[in-house]
Amino acid sequence: MTTLGRRSVRCAAHPYSDPVLLPGTRSLRRVPATAACTATLAVVLALSAASCSTGSQATDGPRLISGARPANVVAPASGSDPTGMPTSWSPQPLQWSTCKGHPGSAAGMRCATLRVPLDWSDPAGEQIDLAVAKVPASGGADERLGTIVTNPGGPGGSGVAFVASNPFGGELALRFDQVSWDPRGVGASTAVTCGETAASAFLHADPDPDTAAEQATLDQLARAVSDDCAMHDADLLAHVGTSDVARDLEALRLAIGDGPINYVGFSYGTQIGQLYAEMFPTGVRSMVLDGVVDPSLGFTEFLIGQVEGFEAAFAEQAAACAKETDACGVADLSTAYDRVKERVERDPLPAGAGPGAGPGAGRSVGPAELATAAIYTGYRTDGWRDLGPALATALDGDGSGLASLSDGYHDLGGYAAYAGVVCSDTPPPADPTAWKAFADQARARSPRFGGSIANELLPCATWPVRSAQVPAAVDASVASDAPPVLVVGNTGDPATPLSNARSVAGRMRSAVLVTVDIDGHTAYGRDRCATKVIDAYLLSLTLPAGPTICPPG
Repeated sequence: MTTLGRRSVRCAAHPYSDPVLLPGTRSLRRVPATAACTATLAVVLALSAASCSTGSQATDGPRLISGARPANVVAPASGSDPTGMPTSWSPQPLQWSTCKGHPGSAAGMRCATLRVPLDWSDPAGEQIDLAVAKVPASGGADERLGTIVTNPGGPGGSGVAFVASNPFGGELALRFDQVSWDPRGVGASTAVTCGETAASAFLHADPDPDTAAEQATLDQLARAVSDDCAMHDADLLAHVGTSDVARDLEALRLAIGDGPINYVGFSYGTQIGQLYAEMFPTGVRSMVLDGVVDPSLGFTEFLIGQVEGFEAAFAEQAAACAKETDACGVADLSTAYDRVKERVERDPLPAGAGPGAGPGAGRSVGPAELATAAIYTGYRTDGWRDLGPALATALDGDGSGLASLSDGYHDLGGYAAYAGVVCSDTPPPADPTAWKAFADQARARSPRFGGSIANELLPCATWPVRSAQVPAAVDASVASDAPPVLVVGNTGDPATPLSNARSVAGRMRSAVLVTVDIDGHTAYGRDRCATKVIDAYLLSLTLPAGPTICPPG
């Protein structure tokens, strides 16, 4: 029920405001800046759905659990350098042009298409398209420092939609081009489109079955998703893993032709960054990892960490609600949630009754929508301000508030594009029986959310692409010329716990850890101290002298 990477951006006029979630970014991931400040969520969703270049676009439901996990470097193919990049291949220079169909995008944004091999071990074989977008530096040539390449998270987040929000303001926007791309399988790039109808049915089924019949139904719906993807997108799904994406990032750097890049990765984007730094250390001028994935964690270990994180986050939300019951709308957030859960387990709530029903109109709210709404608000420091009133109206028989929150989460991207990376980067439980044991373990850690978080990725149990890779830490210190890395983790981040950032910072050469004492996922733009530290590093390569705590004591 959580994504690794929905990344959020804050309004340019108020850079430290609490973020909205940007559709298409898997960290909650994760909201366009200036346009999103006044736009409704519906407008934001429309922005993320638009594309800069031609190409198919996945429209199926999003993934709820953060599945970003380790992708080990595969053995290089014959005719490749040690990174696995084919020595006989080079990208064509990017041909930038006016973006089509992107209303509300950043001023001057330009778009291009990058063609790369589907299979990096066969560079002369089938090619695929990657949609790329750039917001040029607003300063003069004498002020320009280079290019920031960013990834908003996911897997499955649209970098094109993210960069359209002009995520880096102030002096960074003045001195750097801002560039991102839709990773392979995502959005306006050559996209995974399988399983749309099947995923919709699966994601709205009860994700935490308490009877054999409910479990059988969930297993059947999950199998339908994986079967459809096996039939229609198996070739592409075999090549959407993080190691493929890291090579695509190097191809993008070469095509930009601007020398070493400044990479900023959020959530799942931190996994891409770590692997890129290991494979292509000389391609980086600076690197920031915010909301960190630890690639040494296996599939179930990572998700159990999220289960515990979201259970703790809900407890924090409940404590905050109890201090401001008028704003929260209920006297006890935990009791209200449990009462609504008991009710929707019997019968779904109608969504859309009464004025202001919004996006949930004409729908119903069952266990899946309830859990999704609660986890969606867990990415924010004050999510109780949305969840509490939604639960209050639900207790009065109107599920529209919960449906709206659930819809907002589900509009963040295509499920199959997300699952394609998650299911194949490292081995998940081997079959539905093993998966049930994992879900039971997760449920024991969090009776409210464990089953839902575990089962959101149940199609992985029968996914057409199987991984034999073993989780392993990415170690950029293997190359003496690996760049310094700024590693940022929040004390109250449920999606990528602080322990991840600590582990990664401890292993990477010249890494400096910034611990940010806030709740929620990712820190840039949400915490003034962390944002200043990151900006200073990108501008002048100035790192703190040692581990840093924000805000300062």
